[in-house]
Amino acid sequence: MTTEELVALAEQAYLYGYPTVDCYAIMHRQALDPTSPEFRAPFNRIGHARNVATPAERAIVAPNVDTPYSYAWLDLRAEPVVLTIPPFDAGRYVGLELFDLYTYIVGYVTPRTNGHAGGDFLVAGPDWVGEWPAGVKAVFHVPTRIAFGLYRTQLFDPADIANVHAIQDGYQIRTLSEYWNLPPRTPAAPFTDVRPIDVRKETESLQFFTILNALLQYMPALDDEIELRERFAQLGIVPGAPFAPADEETGAAVAQGMAAGLQRMYRRAPTVRSSAELFGSREYLGHDYEIRAVGALLGIFGNAAEEYLGVGYQRDADGEAFNGAHRYRIKFAADKLPPVDAFWSLTVYTADKFLYANPIDRYVINSPLVPALQKDADGGFTLYVQHEAPGAGQEANWLPVPAGDFGLTFRCYQPGPAIRDGSWQAPPVLKAR
Repeated sequence: MTTEELVALAEQAYLYGYPTVDCYAIMHRQALDPTSPEFRAPFNRIGHARNVATPAERAIVAPNVDTPYSYAWLDLRAEPVVLTIPPFDAGRYVGLELFDLYTYIVGYVTPRTNGHAGGDFLVAGPDWVGEWPAGVKAVFHVPTRIAFGLYRTQLFDPADIANVHAIQDGYQIRTLSEYWNLPPRTPAAPFTDVRPIDVRKETESLQFFTILNALLQYMPALDDEIELRERFAQLGIVPGAPFAPADEETGAAVAQGMAAGLQRMYRRAPTVRSSAELFGSREYLGHDYEIRAVGALLGIFGNAAEEYLGVGYQRDADGEAFNGAHRYRIKFAADKLPPVDAFWSLTVYTADKFLYANPIDRYVINSPLVPALQKDADGGFTLYVQHEAPGAGQEANWLPVPAGDFGLTFRCYQPGPAIRDGSWQAPPVLKAR
């Protein structure tokens, strides 16, 4: 290949592999490295965050602070696993979202798909052929040999935390052998452990492709990607093989292609109108590898539109980026609250997409908090989004922000038709004059 062809192919491979390499960094911290402060549990066990995220946690960018997470990295090589969710109270959101190593969404168990009754759910990898237990309520077929289960358990207020813990303690993971009370199958070989990278900092590290090669051995080529994988092999991108460019010129072309791919992501990101464009099943996203990479860049492991929509905000009403030098107001009319079947929330993030440490430890205002907000004369309410406290009588409606640049994320869980078709719009973020 010419240098130009090498660069173009490396660019394509970078976009293709970016979510998987980012996924691996999280997997390594949570399931492979017991010394990591973010370690949760080994494969086929479940680990819990016993409270919502804090500014000190840096595992996942743009975390929500409405639902304490539980985490399950699933090794499906030897046999399937059965995930059990206990029944829970009506009005509470409890959700399990399943991902493959591409970061495509494989499926959901939520009030939308299963009500509040809980149950047993089987997750099987691409190599399994066998019978399914009669007791399972659904079977999820994962095209990769490793999967990720992300649980969200809604917390109404601080006093509700014991109820959240009780639900979390009811989550179970059993291999199919355990579920059937049979002897365990022969375990799979140890998972390949390679050094992870931070894709946001080591943007041109060729370790990127060493990681991708290691992960590809757990990702059998899909029928419509066999030709693509064969072309990647010309660069040395081969499942399970060490990555080493053929010569210095090839290595330089690969690094150039990585830089070009990242620039494409940076150009695409500002054009995204909502999270509906970024996350979903393989059938939904298709071969738009660039948008899947942008999804990982902006906040990996997001939700599909039918389960969740981010409805704003990219900028203020004047089209300008948010900055704590200004004071902002968001007015919600009493008859214009977000039409959701679960809940909505508005969260502040720092410029690097983590929670902002502030004097009152408030990172979010959400629908469970509405009864405690100070109401306007018309029955609605106004949120004060600013760095300094707004003054006596208004602090209940204060959402603190950094002194400099910041971001806002408006989440709607189980959005109603008016949100999904765009007929309901989030109220504008106005500068106080």
